[in-house]
Amino acid sequence: MVALDGDGDALMRMGVFATLGAYGPANLTHLLLDNGAHESTGGQTTVSQGVEFARIASACGYTLALDGDDLSIIDRLFDTKDIDGVRFARLSINTGTPDDLPRPSITPEDVRRRLQTHIGR
Repeated sequence: MVALDGDGDALMRMGVFATLGAYGPANLTHLLLDNGAHESTGGQTTVSQGVEFARIASACGYTLALDGDDLSIIDRLFDTKDIDGVRFARLSINTGTPDDLPRPSITPEDVRRRLQTHIGR
C-alpha cells in the first residue's frame, strides 16, 4: 500500500505521522514529494525547508525514514520489502505543473453527494 503526500498537505496535518507510526499497517509506504509550495492552490511557499520530515517520521515510530533529493531514494524505499513496518521517504522535487494538466471537473458538492450515495447515506 502506498500513500503519496505533498509537503503542504503534510504540514497541515502533522498528526498523521503519529497515527501512522502507531497504527499504520506494516505494508504501508509513505512517500512525500516536497516542492516547497502549495502547488495546487496557487503556489504559495511552504515552510518545508525548515522541517525534517524523515526525523519526524522516525520519532513517530516509522520503521524506516529516508530523505533525499535524488530519484534513487524511491528505489531505496521500495527495496526494503523485508522491513516490517511503515516506511517513509521525503523526496525534494521542483515546482511546476504541465500546462495541459486537467483540473477537477466536478464541484465539492458533487463529490459529497457521490460519496453519500456510495456509502448509502
